[in-house]
Amino acid sequence: MRLLAIVLVVLAGCPPALAQEDLESRLLWKALPALPDDYGFGGPFVGVHGEALIVAGGANFSERPLVEGGPKIWHDDVFVLEPGESQWKVGGHLPRPLAYGGAASTPGGLVIVGGSDADQVYADAWRLTWSSDSRSLDLETLPPLPMPMAFGSAEAIGETVYVLAGKTTKDDVDVVAKMWSLDLSAPELAWRERSPCPGPPRFKMVTAVQRMGDGRQQLFAFSGSRTGRGEDGNPTFEMFTDGHRYDPATDTWQAIAPLPVLPDPRPLDGVDDFAHERWPINAASAAPLGPTHIVVFSGSTGRYILDEQGRVRPPEVRPDFARRVLTYHTITDTWTELGRMPTGVVTTRAVVWNDLVVVPSGETRPGIRTPAVQALVGVDMPGSFGVWNSIVVAIYLAAMIAMGFYFARREKTTGDFFLGGRRVPWWAVGLSIFGTQLSAITFLAIPAKTYATDWVYFLQNLGILAIAPLVVACYLPAFRRQDVTTAYEVLERRFHLSVRLFGALSFVVFQLARLGIVLFLPALALAAVTGLNIEACILLMGVLCTLYTLLGGIEAVIWTDVLQVFVLLGGALIALLIVVLGAEGGAGGVLELANGQGKLRLVDGRWDWTMPTLGVILLGAVFNNLVPYTSDQAVVQRYLTTVDERRAARAIWTGALLSVPASLLFFAVGTALFAFYSAHPDRLNPTGPTDQIFAWFIAHELPVGIAGLVVAGIFAASMSSLDSSLNSLSAVITHDLYRRFRPDRTERHYLAGARWITAVLGTLGTATAIVMAQYPIQSLWDRFLSWAGLLGGTLAGLFALAVLSRRATTTGAWCGALAAISALVFVRTQTQLSGLLYAAIGLGTCFVVGSLVSRLTPAREASAP
Repeated sequence: MRLLAIVLVVLAGCPPALAQEDLESRLLWKALPALPDDYGFGGPFVGVHGEALIVAGGANFSERPLVEGGPKIWHDDVFVLEPGESQWKVGGHLPRPLAYGGAASTPGGLVIVGGSDADQVYADAWRLTWSSDSRSLDLETLPPLPMPMAFGSAEAIGETVYVLAGKTTKDDVDVVAKMWSLDLSAPELAWRERSPCPGPPRFKMVTAVQRMGDGRQQLFAFSGSRTGRGEDGNPTFEMFTDGHRYDPATDTWQAIAPLPVLPDPRPLDGVDDFAHERWPINAASAAPLGPTHIVVFSGSTGRYILDEQGRVRPPEVRPDFARRVLTYHTITDTWTELGRMPTGVVTTRAVVWNDLVVVPSGETRPGIRTPAVQALVGVDMPGSFGVWNSIVVAIYLAAMIAMGFYFARREKTTGDFFLGGRRVPWWAVGLSIFGTQLSAITFLAIPAKTYATDWVYFLQNLGILAIAPLVVACYLPAFRRQDVTTAYEVLERRFHLSVRLFGALSFVVFQLARLGIVLFLPALALAAVTGLNIEACILLMGVLCTLYTLLGGIEAVIWTDVLQVFVLLGGALIALLIVVLGAEGGAGGVLELANGQGKLRLVDGRWDWTMPTLGVILLGAVFNNLVPYTSDQAVVQRYLTTVDERRAARAIWTGALLSVPASLLFFAVGTALFAFYSAHPDRLNPTGPTDQIFAWFIAHELPVGIAGLVVAGIFAASMSSLDSSLNSLSAVITHDLYRRFRPDRTERHYLAGARWITAVLGTLGTATAIVMAQYPIQSLWDRFLSWAGLLGGTLAGLFALAVLSRRATTTGAWCGALAAISALVFVRTQTQLSGLLYAAIGLGTCFVVGSLVSRLTPAREASAP
């Protein structure tokens, strides 16, 4: 086994370091229209409002160059560039010529604070708003800062602006360590003092706002400098390379990784020494890149300010500022040299605009500005999926279709099509139950969540062990001994036809809502790693899945699930072995690193029902598993495919017990991914979504062939989610909504109808996913799905009344259902309770209210469960 693992590590290969030529070509740039000024600006206020890019103020040497003793000129023009425009327009003017202050883009406008001119430093603050309709600029006066500020920084998180102080006077030695915030949504606007950034007072810090792995936005601050005077009266310069992270929720700072040790390729006094040091990035610009990276452009290293005698070098002998582009990753707390920018600039600000990271104007060397506006388009990541991997995927998918044709010969009745003739082996059913819950979304999401956060959600996955005895002892007999095809037939026999129809329609609404989602979300990851466009991935999965489900019915669904489970678990195990055996220190090294970064935390012991704390996780673990295992036709239907109840019970326990090693495996993979990318941050895709990190690793780090097999498994897992929905939906529509009211047709008629329903639903799901890929409606669809998902707890409550209560009545069932829906709507709209609690609230409310109302209902309405 160990020999096999070593072979896999060798096949996977060691990540190569990027060569200098790779750094030159790795970033994709475009030039936006230059600013309408021949010289450009240093220290402009840069930001975005609506769809407009705004550059205001700034300073330059437009009368005479600095090397000729020219004076610095401050400006008040506000330039605006709108999407699709080929030139900037002068939108208005600042109240005074101004530069070197802070600027922060907020939903309500661009906030500019502080700044200086030739004479003094200011504390003023304004909000600039640009109207695209009237093409006019409005300027609103805000409360001034508590003290003047120049060469500081401003950032926005939502409607709150945070300002880090810098210089307070024109003298470079007058620097303070202060931070303030202004909540623009507050009834009365006032600056509030916050905890200052740790370390010595400084100015020209580099700041940006980015998300952590758990989605919280935090403020990051790097580098900076301070100026002093030596005993001889000459200036002294102290440059910093530290980094800090600020959490607005707790008003606390935390030290993060310092700047990386890198060579400076610029010659010093004509000598190319390529000195490796931890170089500062003073006065650089930074912006968020992708979901969890910060990109930093250029920066002053301070290497060329003083000569060997400690005297300030004249501007004309200093080189251009470095073209280096760095990235900081908020999850792994690591730095990477990402590439090169066309022209290195400092004393400007980078902003995200129209999916571009824009760096307008800036200082290219002391006293020299540029009007150029540079825009980072993207990152050219090396590697491709490859021919052999594609062949493996094609073979795997062909095998799926072959299974459909094989089982099609055995599908003679709806009993065969929906229940497999009750001849499926219990172990295959158990693997299928497990595989049904293990969707492609889950397979990719669990490692990604653990990679980004910790093990807090681990207990959530083990809830099936707690509820399996209840399902086997109480629910399984109710389904098996009544000889039903769908779960919702039990509701009619226990209560009334209307309750059965409510249950069936609730299931149909929810499944219809998720048909497109279960194709669209995995297609995003698959498109990113295979090179196929997202529409091709959707069509491939949708068409093939519909075909083999239409042909082979539930047997094709179950046996493709079995194959999928082996492939996905095997792929995850191989990925884990490659990372662990290739890591420094092996498994011990991975655990030591993860534990040191708090990545192995299993329990959040806080008393907070809005977060995944221990109480929330435990309740969610029980009730979020109870819902599908007791009321979801896609799961219950599998209980009915074995020969008898005893074998169905074995199947349930097989799926439940398999969840333990599988959960350990997937969470361990997430921790291993964290260790791998902490050691190799240059292998990350800086613009790729965090939830695609495992798919990215599979495609770029696993050996050829194995990567193709696991990606094929992800295709299959996506299709497994869809085929389960298609077959179970077809069963419910055929039996609960059609055959119930047309019982006199032939089996051949019902079977043909079931296949037509499968084809229509597959087409609908595929089309919905393609529409999601073409148009920005995913957020609307997610909202609809989340509301439809509220029915799950209610439906499970009805089954709890039907199975667990002897006195439950039809009136009680309906009252319980309505109360549960009302409670869930209230909780969702009026509280911040965690979504993990919705199933418990829905099921509990339905059962309690239903039981209480049933006690007031005439006894003749009740029947034994």
